Amino acid sequence: MADKPKKPVLPTLTRLAADSLVETIDGPVEIVKLVGKVMPVLTRFSDGKFGFRMMTQIRELEPEADLLRLTNADGQVLRVGADHVFIRAGGQEARAGELAEGDELDCGWSYPPGYELPNAEEYAEGARGKAWNSPVVAAKIDSGDRGPLYGATVKETKAYYLTFGAQSRAQE
Repeated sequence: MADKPKKPVLPTLTRLAADSLVETIDGPVEIVKLVGKVMPVLTRFSDGKFGFRMMTQIRELEPEADLLRLTNADGQVLRVGADHVFIRAGGQEARAGELAEGDELDCGWSYPPGYELPNAEEYAEGARGKAWNSPVVAAKIDSGDRGPLYGATVKETKAYYLTFGAQSRAQE
């Protein structure tokens, strides 16, 4: 019996550092722990609703590369390659190397329009008692780290969310 031909590996727009957390059906998981596996990841469908689709072809792309370190307004840090593709708050794609501090990225969580955050200590001090602003803000962008880069593809939507909050593009 002949072996079935393997499906070709699709090009990916994902360039994540090993410790980058992906929002999976099991919660946040480092991309390096998903290599060689198939995992449902959080995504947004064309109707705007959130759900899960399979992330596949999770693999190391480069053993050593320059990394950018992004910090969001909540203080969460994400390391990616300069060619990693994010989705901006307005829906346009942008490579990490093109982002500037203060740029808004599409967010993986939301409250209804006009919702005000409670004045409670579990919310960031600068956000308490203010109207919800859903985009993830690239508050700070640094460079200098080096490390391996990982990529993947996502069925149907071709996009997924990181625990950092931002939506990323997996493939064209």
